[in-house]
Amino acid sequence: MKSHHFQEDILFIKQHYSNLFQQHGDTPHAVQWANRKTQERRMEILIQSGDLSSKKILDFGCGTGHLLTFLQKELEFVGEYIGYDVSEGMIKLAQNKFPKYKFEQRDVLSEGIPEDFDYILINGVFNNRLSDNWGIMTALLKTLFSHTRCVLAFNALSTYVDYFNDGLFYVNPDQVFHFCKEELSPCVTLRHDYLIKPETVPFEFTVYVYNAKIQPRKKM
Repeated sequence: MKSHHFQEDILFIKQHYSNLFQQHGDTPHAVQWANRKTQERRMEILIQSGDLSSKKILDFGCGTGHLLTFLQKELEFVGEYIGYDVSEGMIKLAQNKFPKYKFEQRDVLSEGIPEDFDYILINGVFNNRLSDNWGIMTALLKTLFSHTRCVLAFNALSTYVDYFNDGLFYVNPDQVFHFCKEELSPCVTLRHDYLIKPETVPFEFTVYVYNAKIQPRKKM
């Protein structure tokens, strides 16, 4: 196990979601979503990154495993699913709910990742304000993409909003796009076209990073 300078932020996230889980149990509120409808709307956008129905998927920040339920409902999922989270309580509940699937409590920056995946999906992991949001976000994306065979898909809160919450992290989608193009893959899709709530501006975005087996290039 190796150390990294994001350990205080990881500990904060672990305690934050463990506390939410103790308060709210197996509900969207435990993973900081307003309700099941908006949680699943985000999942709907993530799974549009490709044909996931029979692939090997990592759900990074899996919570209690609701993405697996969503995949089974929407895609009749028959592939291999693995969930990673830092909350021990959520992992234990998810394993009890889905005994045929694998769930792990894992800090990938210190413990590494022992296997590769076709798709890695990240829903809401980057939303909380930390001491070094950009640093931990880019470190995680680099680590995870190195274990992605097809697509890494993630979402984040956009700076193109009409309201800012002091406890949340908003990032310029242009900055994220350039990072992905220059550091991960030349094949990137950025979606800022979907609504989470009706009659509001799109306040978040989703990125699909494709493993095209081509080295990324810096902007000319």
